[in-house]
Amino acid sequence: MDKRILLGCLGGAGMLLLFGLLTKLFGLDARQAIDTGIGPLPLIDILAALVSMFLGGALARHARFRWIALLLPSAMWALTLFAVVAMAQPDSPPPMRSIGAALKYNALAIALTLAAAFAGALLGERFGRKRFGALGSDGLMRR
Repeated sequence: MDKRILLGCLGGAGMLLLFGLLTKLFGLDARQAIDTGIGPLPLIDILAALVSMFLGGALARHARFRWIALLLPSAMWALTLFAVVAMAQPDSPPPMRSIGAALKYNALAIALTLAAAFAGALLGERFGRKRFGALGSDGLMRR
């Protein structure tokens, strides 16, 4: 793996962690999701994925980082859902009792977080290449 891609992974993961800590610190974690008819919509988490993967893409400046940018929030969602289901009590709401129900309940949030992560990585990669001279003024690669 290229060192620049590894740097982008560390920057993106570190920024996701920072966003998570800040939302917890300011008490936004429980009140941030907008309840829609098809599931919760956590706007702060979606923004965090976009900004974090933008930073990672700008640091990595490589197209392979886009796929890694999808894996980072996917791992976060998998760990979160497994933890929620593992901690579920018999009187917990039905969406929290099984992985399938938790996935169905959070499908909108997962899809939008992954889309934001991919878009952030793509935009960050383009920004990094343009900023540091890998792209010409016409937007095409220079070699």
